[in-house]
Amino acid sequence: MTVRRRFVALVSVGCFALVTGPVVGATGATASAVAPACRPSQIRVTTGVAEGAAGTIYVPLVFTNRGAACALWGVPSVQAVASTHHPVGPPARNDSIGQLAVRHVVAHGQSVASAYGVAETGNYPPSLCHARRAWGVRVRLGPFAGPTYVRLGVSVCTSQASTHVQLVVPGRTGVPTS
Repeated sequence: MTVRRRFVALVSVGCFALVTGPVVGATGATASAVAPACRPSQIRVTTGVAEGAAGTIYVPLVFTNRGAACALWGVPSVQAVASTHHPVGPPARNDSIGQLAVRHVVAHGQSVASAYGVAETGNYPPSLCHARRAWGVRVRLGPFAGPTYVRLGVSVCTSQASTHVQLVVPGRTGVPTS
């Protein structure tokens, strides 16, 4: 076997190991990477317990697996909506740009969550914010979940982004554990 063929074979084996090797799932246990991608029908989207910090309320968007073990990853797209499901203001900004998404294998009954931040509209000048009350949010996580409407009464700016969202992480809080 030539040096070039050995190199290609080693690179191929290395890439295969990256794709099929073990990953750490939402449960913290090592799981096989052969878990299929989650389907929207098996993921339930809810909200967790809100917490505030520095003029922003953080609401965990919780993705719970109701089916067999499956994998998901990414940053959800989130849009505040009126009771008629029409958009209210701009969609949430992605605060995770430049960060690498982690593939989470989620067992039945386990969850991952994303922190959805809603800035206090009173912190903006009224002429720049144009605050409006939203009935809830429309949430989608790539091909894995949604679009799902979740009831969440919040006030958002309609003339500029006052909400943001982060990568999904294990657990129900949306806060990364290190």
